[in-house]
Amino acid sequence: MRSGNRVGISIGVLNNGKSFIYNYGSTTPGQQRLPTGNSVYELASITKTFSSALLAQAVIDKKAKLDDDIRLYLDEEYPNLEYKGTPIKLVNLANLTSGLPNWMPDNKDLFNNANPDSIPYILDALHKKYTRTDLYRDLHWVNLDIVPGSVTKHCNTAAQLLGYIMEKVYGAPLEMVLRKQLTGPLNMNNTTFLTEGNLPAALVKGYDGKGKLMPFIVWDDLKVAASLSSTVADMLKYVAYEMDEHKAEVNLSHQPTNGKPEMGAIALNWKINQTATNGLKISHTGGSLGFSTYMVFYPHAKMGIVLLTNEADPATQGELISLADKVLGSK
Repeated sequence: MRSGNRVGISIGVLNNGKSFIYNYGSTTPGQQRLPTGNSVYELASITKTFSSALLAQAVIDKKAKLDDDIRLYLDEEYPNLEYKGTPIKLVNLANLTSGLPNWMPDNKDLFNNANPDSIPYILDALHKKYTRTDLYRDLHWVNLDIVPGSVTKHCNTAAQLLGYIMEKVYGAPLEMVLRKQLTGPLNMNNTTFLTEGNLPAALVKGYDGKGKLMPFIVWDDLKVAASLSSTVADMLKYVAYEMDEHKAEVNLSHQPTNGKPEMGAIALNWKINQTATNGLKISHTGGSLGFSTYMVFYPHAKMGIVLLTNEADPATQGELISLADKVLGSK
């Protein structure tokens, strides 16, 4: 927090089954409002790991297969969602190798002449009116230029599709599926999707690096990929769940599907790295317009940490990673 432009940060540490919570800074710039273990933050892309947990459970329950062609779960015909006979598979949606555009709508020209400070508001206006129906319509115009599974590239569109497909696999909205399968059993009662007009009372506001108030990610189209919110107290329960690799679905979700841990691999959305001292390092970052998050754990060493902050700038995630490494003594 000594960097001066940080707002608030909540840190949860799990060490050999014992939980510790630390809060610093302020939830509001220029005011003394210390966050708590029950302050609610956007999780941003850490949301993707929850969909992956559902995918792993579906595979264990034989409701789906990682190698399934995603078109098995789409209502319309999409002959374009393959490259030279190789289709996009469910596993490609979860390991950054789908080949789909990072964003839908895929409108890069929209930002060419935009003032950088205005981009968050352009995105907010665009995605607030972009629906699931629009996404499925625009998927017909996607032209894959690589073989699915061959190139690693960040992709929000893939995460959106995976969330929608999990709804179809389980036969219910993702909120209900998560509550039944994961957050309910774990008593993560303050972990919910953000919905405009129905925000959690304890939700803190998010800011950019200049202290400017940022919009929440309450976009219907990106909901299943980035709109989950939670507290550090709840997320410690999720860390404990993910560290228990005796659970078949947890173990499956940590198996590398893209790359090797020695060089850096991807499992089902989780990043996997082999360390010199603590065994496998399993992690995920999250960044939205006004929030930055990081979760990392070491099952062999029985320790993990989650960091949630209501500030986002290009340096924040790197600083969270460095802080986590210092706290856990990772090498």
